Amino acid sequence: MSFQKINLIWHKEMKSLFRDKKALITIFLPILIYPIIMIFFMGFSMMVQSNLEGNMSAVAIEDTVNEGFVKILQEDERIEILPLSSIDFIEDINEGNIDAAITMTLDNNVESYEVHYNSTIDGSDRAFYRVRSSFRLYEEQAKEDRLMHVDIDERINDIVAIEMVEISDAGDTSDDRMIAMVLGMLVPFILLIYSIIGSYTISSDLSAGEKERETLETIFSVPIKRFEIITGKLLAGVTVGMISGFVNIASLFPLLYVILNAISDLNISLSFQLLVFLFIMLLPVMIMTSAFLIGLGLFAKTYQEAQSYGSVLLIAFMFPCYLGLIPDIELTSLTLFIPITNSLLVMKEAFLGDYHLFNIGIILLVNMSISAIAIIIMNKLFQSDWVIFRSEKG
Repeated sequence: MSFQKINLIWHKEMKSLFRDKKALITIFLPILIYPIIMIFFMGFSMMVQSNLEGNMSAVAIEDTVNEGFVKILQEDERIEILPLSSIDFIEDINEGNIDAAITMTLDNNVESYEVHYNSTIDGSDRAFYRVRSSFRLYEEQAKEDRLMHVDIDERINDIVAIEMVEISDAGDTSDDRMIAMVLGMLVPFILLIYSIIGSYTISSDLSAGEKERETLETIFSVPIKRFEIITGKLLAGVTVGMISGFVNIASLFPLLYVILNAISDLNISLSFQLLVFLFIMLLPVMIMTSAFLIGLGLFAKTYQEAQSYGSVLLIAFMFPCYLGLIPDIELTSLTLFIPITNSLLVMKEAFLGDYHLFNIGIILLVNMSISAIAIIIMNKLFQSDWVIFRSEKG
């Protein structure tokens, strides 16, 4: 096997790719599209949220409601107090005439409040949370007044004290940890998905495309072994897949930069070491998917037929990617041996700064073993004249 000849085939395929404007647009367009979409989405979301927060909540109150509670409600500038004049206030809420209604009954000197709202209506649901926030203030105030009235020290409420102690290394809050976990899952997911899609995009051209253009005969006429030819094509598929994945990740960097600067305590490790690790974990997956996609494409007579076959395999490859998004799924003795899913999960751990060498070794062994099987199958198919030239015979 001559690495020089393999490199020659690889260069030939990469030059063909960079002459294909459609392929280049597919790979590099996300660099322009993603930031624009994200800026628009974030700006639009902030504008909508700001407008919603400024909207008034019309809350109808029964005349039996305690004046102390009414006073606290009035202190919230977002709440408009209305008298509960209609008996059928439920219909008024559903029709949008009011957002919520508060009623009260007094039993044995105990105030029982009911807040009527419709959670399927945004304005009504928002009014409920505003009323609930005011009610908690009133509840604390009423409790203190009641204790003072019976001459009991309000410190009796502090008989049991609970203090929350965060033990993570970064001391991050639960919200920060959640954001870190989401980003740690999202970035590897995008990397894997778009790497596989990039490999799918070129694999049909590397296999059935050559047959359709009738250029394989020309390649076979030069003194290069078939295994060297298919290896060069495989490396081209892997390269395009890697470029596609990392280009899509690069397009997300502006968003990641904004998030990391906005939340200084966010426990995410973005470093050169992480990028190298992502590359190492992605490489066996790319070899595996590219080999299977090219091998399947060899059965097709035309480029479009190869795309149809490949789309089925593409869905099969995407399934383990989405499997890794299941809540609370972690690396276990089972998930360690699920290809692609295992890479996604170990990448997620790396984003949070966790590197478990044993798990990494097992995952590399599993994915490289499957990649080796895929290469053997792809090579057997490429060595078969019946597979390569069946379009001419059929």
